[in-house]
Amino acid sequence: MIVSGKARKMLALLGMILLWAVAAGAAAGEGLAETILSSMTTEEKIAQLLMPAFYQYTDAGGKKADRTEVTPDMQALLEKYPFGGVVFGIQNNRNSGDAVRFLDQVQVSMNSLGGRCQALTFLDQEGGYVTRLARGTQMPGNMALAAARDLAMTEEAAALIGGEVRRIGYSGVLAPVVDVNNEPANPVINVRSFSDDPEIVSEQAQAFIRGLHSAGSLATLKHFPGHGDTSVDSHYGVPCLDKSYEELKALELRPFQAGIDAGADLVMTAHIQFPRIEKGTYLSPVTGEEVLLPATLSRVFLTDILRGDMGFEGLVITDAMNMDFIRSHFDPLDAARLAIEAGVDLILRPVDTSTRDGLEALDLYVRQVAAMAGEGRLSMEAVNTAVLRVLSFKEKHGLLTAWVSGNVEERAAAAETEVGSAGHHETEFAMAKRAVTMVRNDGVWPVKAGESMVILVPYETEILTGEYTVNRLKEEGLLPRDTQIPVRYLLNLSPREMEEICRETQHIIAVSVVYRLSELNASSPEGVRTACLDRVIALAHACGRDVTVISGHLPYDLARFQAADALVACYGARGMPEDPARVSPVQQYGPNLPAALYLLLSGGEMKGVLPVNIPAMNGTALSDTVLYPRFYSLP
Repeated sequence: MIVSGKARKMLALLGMILLWAVAAGAAAGEGLAETILSSMTTEEKIAQLLMPAFYQYTDAGGKKADRTEVTPDMQALLEKYPFGGVVFGIQNNRNSGDAVRFLDQVQVSMNSLGGRCQALTFLDQEGGYVTRLARGTQMPGNMALAAARDLAMTEEAAALIGGEVRRIGYSGVLAPVVDVNNEPANPVINVRSFSDDPEIVSEQAQAFIRGLHSAGSLATLKHFPGHGDTSVDSHYGVPCLDKSYEELKALELRPFQAGIDAGADLVMTAHIQFPRIEKGTYLSPVTGEEVLLPATLSRVFLTDILRGDMGFEGLVITDAMNMDFIRSHFDPLDAARLAIEAGVDLILRPVDTSTRDGLEALDLYVRQVAAMAGEGRLSMEAVNTAVLRVLSFKEKHGLLTAWVSGNVEERAAAAETEVGSAGHHETEFAMAKRAVTMVRNDGVWPVKAGESMVILVPYETEILTGEYTVNRLKEEGLLPRDTQIPVRYLLNLSPREMEEICRETQHIIAVSVVYRLSELNASSPEGVRTACLDRVIALAHACGRDVTVISGHLPYDLARFQAADALVACYGARGMPEDPARVSPVQQYGPNLPAALYLLLSGGEMKGVLPVNIPAMNGTALSDTVLYPRFYSLP
């Protein structure tokens, strides 16, 4: 539903009157943010501390569908409450033009605080593994950027990400990730981190922030105070880190301090327990357990450490409050109270809004949290402090004004042209090539002219990746036109087909994609692809053939395939849903694997280095012995 032109004019007039009144108050000695705060109801204040998502809705048939327009029930909620922000997802960004239109409808419908204030709008667009622009440019990702060891390139990559996000109209991104990935078994951070070294993470984070800011995008450091040394994903469990404050300062907090010093705008919290630092507990009404407060709900972390010791003056935003740890142990209202009193400014995704009941639940949530404040169960001082920070932040960034809904179709057309453009994809491809790292080469590369090859991929979406790369090399004259390099889906091969390939092909390129270290155990259900690669290597060697393994995601699998004749890392193996040579704008795809294949098949120079230490294997697990040290690569 779209607000009519007549209604818009009336709202604009009302906004001008309100702004005049606000200006009069400011002239009397109050700042603009303070004047607005003094006129707000308690419900408006609570709404200003929320950043809900409206990713999907449930249609008449009961199926969830992507939300690309403001429906009447959603508009009623937006008109009622001035939410401080809205986070958008890939569901809202299937098409860049539609994303522009939807964002405009959201801002117009909300008409936040009578035209005095816009909503902050964010996208979880980290680059690499976590991206939300369906037809945008994925970029190589943080670990790949660190492998290239070029801060100017990192800055350029972030500027491109920020530029595409701003072209849609969003305020900024929930990036960069500045967690130090010093736990190889980390199931949720891994290649989203720049490195396992805090100094590398710090310098990369600062370059990333410079790039975002150059594009006009706000930057968010996450996940404070550090999610890299955990082996539990807080989306699905309860991570706990047994470290002292001094230990955190020596490692995890260093990149956050560097990011704060570089002018980061927001810091996102982590739902992680730190029993040696935060002693506060909560008796869970859900499970009956007494649980330690996570950093998200800890005043020690968010006020004493982040604001007091580290000097952060921007906005503190929670990670999504519908993640398992919070949902499984905390009453939602208690979680809101604890978060606000701890020093949180924006509560991310407090309620699932994908149904009509969900929209009503968000309405009830605002009223109930406001009632807590009105009854003294939630500190009104903490509420006012947080709201003033949000409003002052918006004032600083020119958002204490009415949203201007002009030239929507022109902006939509520009977004469809620029976001995910062919030029941007060429930029990300060039960057991905800079990251490719040769770790072993037992006289295999470059191959002799005319030698037969095959590419084996562990996921079907990577078949097109291989075919696209081979065709591109032919088009560029780097492979003869009659070259035949088949690309086969590894799990579809029968034992007989696998044996035939090994017997008839002189060189086999096999891609390994490991997301969790448990996948390295070939005897486990998760290790089926590892088991297939083991068979390929054994059969190929029995036939006197060479095997190159490309580590497509977590580089720790380099230690697992020591029997291979060559090892290459590229730090990202997302496939291609569409052929970039035939579709424009194409759906986002991973540039890392085609970059690795391109350099291998063309004999190109690999300049990347390992951004993390690779431990040696001890049975089916990683040991404490470093096999390939950080910065290692073949000369």
